[in-house]
Amino acid sequence: MRYVDEGPELLGTGGALRNALGVLEPAFLVTYGDSYLPFDYGAPLKTLLAHDDCDGVMSVYKNDARLDASNVKTDGTWVVAYEKGTTDPAFDHIDYGALALRRSVVEAIAPGRSGLEVVQTELARRHRMRAVVAESRFFEIGSPSGLSDLDLHLRQS
Repeated sequence: MRYVDEGPELLGTGGALRNALGVLEPAFLVTYGDSYLPFDYGAPLKTLLAHDDCDGVMSVYKNDARLDASNVKTDGTWVVAYEKGTTDPAFDHIDYGALALRRSVVEAIAPGRSGLEVVQTELARRHRMRAVVAESRFFEIGSPSGLSDLDLHLRQS
């Protein structure tokens, strides 16, 4: 694991990745720091490395707007569409929080502030984002209520 300080101005996930370009491997995994994901973290990266027909692999979960707003439409193999904030019921999966990317994707991000959702949306639009479906729910742990949910889950496991 390597750490690159983005400096005093928060750059967003896309901007932070662009800032860390010099230390990124040709293929790498991005995870959200405020999530606990009970699944095989290697699955998205293994899928990316096994397929030259994609530039990213997103882990997704069949959510049906239960845990948070669903933002992914998938056919089970591909992320067909990614859209934050949609209420379209066809978007029945959610970005699970682990994303494998090729370094070339980050090279295309302009330096400075940038969200990762622009990259995710574009890769889906261009049919370059595969999906790996997670079977177990994720736990958002960036809030007291999320931590409480995880605590209860772990105690019952």
